[in-house]
Amino acid sequence: MSPNRRARPCVLIYNPLAAHGHLDSWNEMFIGLLLEAGWRVLSLTPDGKQLDQRLDAKGVSGRDRLQILTWRDVRPGIAERIWLRLCKMIGDCARRAGLRQKRPVITDAEACYLEPHEFAQRVRGAIGEAQWHPDFVFNMYMDLYRTDTERWARFGKSFKWPWGGIRFVPHAAPTEGYYNLASCVGMCLLDEAVRPRYQMLLPAKVFACLPDITDARLPDKPNDLVMEIVRRAAGRKVVFLGGTIGGNKNLARWIELIALLDPEEWFFLQIGETNFNALTQADVHALAILEATPPENLLIHPDYLPDERVFNDVIRVSDIIFAVYRNFKISSNMLGKAAAFEKPILVADNYLMGRRVIKYGIGRAVPENDSRLMRDAAADLVNNPVPAENFAAYRSDFSMDNMRETLMAFLDNRPGLKAG
Repeated sequence: MSPNRRARPCVLIYNPLAAHGHLDSWNEMFIGLLLEAGWRVLSLTPDGKQLDQRLDAKGVSGRDRLQILTWRDVRPGIAERIWLRLCKMIGDCARRAGLRQKRPVITDAEACYLEPHEFAQRVRGAIGEAQWHPDFVFNMYMDLYRTDTERWARFGKSFKWPWGGIRFVPHAAPTEGYYNLASCVGMCLLDEAVRPRYQMLLPAKVFACLPDITDARLPDKPNDLVMEIVRRAAGRKVVFLGGTIGGNKNLARWIELIALLDPEEWFFLQIGETNFNALTQADVHALAILEATPPENLLIHPDYLPDERVFNDVIRVSDIIFAVYRNFKISSNMLGKAAAFEKPILVADNYLMGRRVIKYGIGRAVPENDSRLMRDAAADLVNNPVPAENFAAYRSDFSMDNMRETLMAFLDNRPGLKAG
């Protein structure tokens, strides 16, 4: 930005969930993009100190226009009711009881979701220490919130800043209560097929379709986990499954695939914490068998990798990415990882991921319940590698430049946020 040009307004980036993989990465990338474009940024996130360190490590410029605000509990004595953490706690209790107990009956489908008033209270409480008045508030993960009209109406009475955010898993129609609020001026989505329908139904709002980008940085030196993978694989083809291991990861079919492929030729990686409460009965049964007789050609790292560079390095030493997710209708940054490191990806043949893999030819798409076709597709990817230009085409369309352009257009169209 020209030194004579007036600085852009201030955006408060509100990140309700930390320590969950690519969500942390997206928070960092949004802050970096805004600072690069000359915006002033207030950051409100549970991992403020870690965010500061990660931004330093990435060499993000414009830090004089960034203030990381203090994250405070809005109800003293009550821990953050973030649904992923709660579900993990319930799942761990069930697992310790033998994985055979009946799951609790849930009468409220959004019982573990965040309350809108917590969002409002926390922003209002942090504004007192802010160096600048926020012209706009951007929530990085709207999927965590309860959606009923009554709660969002109460939110609207006390939250007067114009705001928007990202909805990773949009409903078929924009029925969430926050769309009734004048303060909610729009939303960012990741599915190019959904945005036009939303825009038609709510013409007074603005909807943007963000490219599902990813952080492709690698560590400066080899790490112990990657060295262990290379040692254990011993030249075999490596198939990688990563991220939070829940019901959508299709664990039962993944375990069947391990049994179907020759252990002399194939090695498997499972990286990430397991949300046992989200697994299907078929997943639980398959996992119990796997743990009773663990195969030599499988390495499980059951923890979250806080450094995405290490996660990327694991993909770098893999040969195929397994992403044949169950009933998974939305985008995944695993497609971006596949394209960044030129690793073919295996996905389900329905929904958005299947359409993108078929369109760009960066892997194979198979039925999500057929492990034998998964086996055949994995072998085919070894015998018929994906052309490098296919990966390049995907990287071009889902690039940081496109993300910057789309995000800036979304913000520039907000009332009062025109560039000076």
